[in-house]
Amino acid sequence: MIANRKKKYDPTRCPLKKLCELVSDYSYPYEDLAELIEDKGYEECLEGNDREVVEELSRLGTFFENIKKKNEENTRDLSDIYLLTGEFCQSCDRIPESISWFEKAIIVDDTYDVPYHSLAMAYVSIGKLDKAAQSLEQEITVAPGNYFSYLLLADLYERRKKYQNVEDVLRSLLSRDSDNIQALHKLITFYEGRNPELDMELLRRRLINADKELIKLDLVIWTYHICREGEYEEALNFLNNRESESPEISITNLLKGHIYGCMRQYANKRSELEKFKKLNHGREEFMRSKVDEFCKVFGEKACNRMMKKLAIAKLTSR
Repeated sequence: MIANRKKKYDPTRCPLKKLCELVSDYSYPYEDLAELIEDKGYEECLEGNDREVVEELSRLGTFFENIKKKNEENTRDLSDIYLLTGEFCQSCDRIPESISWFEKAIIVDDTYDVPYHSLAMAYVSIGKLDKAAQSLEQEITVAPGNYFSYLLLADLYERRKKYQNVEDVLRSLLSRDSDNIQALHKLITFYEGRNPELDMELLRRRLINADKELIKLDLVIWTYHICREGEYEEALNFLNNRESESPEISITNLLKGHIYGCMRQYANKRSELEKFKKLNHGREEFMRSKVDEFCKVFGEKACNRMMKKLAIAKLTSR
């Protein structure tokens, strides 16, 4: 019977309602259709049918709730369904409802880290930072290898002026990943902000010498700190090698342009920024994300100079 059903229906052509039925009548395991259900659900939400989507997922959840003697796979499937339902609600700005679904996902499987993270982001979106921090703390307890969540938690603590907690969570992350570039950067800037008289030389050298593959934000951070040490030639040599390996990565040219500006080699600076523009096809929307990363690390003053040279509008997403 199951084989016949599979021949009768092509899941990729089924509407969301039918996909859910194919799971609840045991034609397919949820895991096999999960991505299709997610894609179809978001399509429906974009068309304004979010309430119908939530109803369908709710019915599918009830099916799993009623399974007697659930195994681990059933439990995780039910948690995933609740999680997905919450994400649909969140995408449609139904935040309080999304929180309820994320909480249900956690109740079903409190060893599953993803709902804790989603719950934290939902709380952040409505300004409940203490509850968001609690959710991230629980996530890290369940999955201590989720390094990005430590960084988010440190930001939340800093926004709540819980400065000892900021230091503690960054130290905790560095105890697990001693060369984490972003954690080292946050710790250095945290100390500099709290006590500018402190000597950051050892921490900065630890960051510069970290045994990490430098990509995206890490590369920006590394360049910032080696420039703080005044080692412009070393930075240029490294970035030139990186450019030869990956000539399509335009952030490299942006960083080289900044360094040449620090060295007062303005013709070279202009050349690098022209390369940066060319790699981004001169389009502001392409350049914006890279400049945004630069600004987050190098600060307002350097950011304004760079935007003026590139002739792009002042960034609003900081």
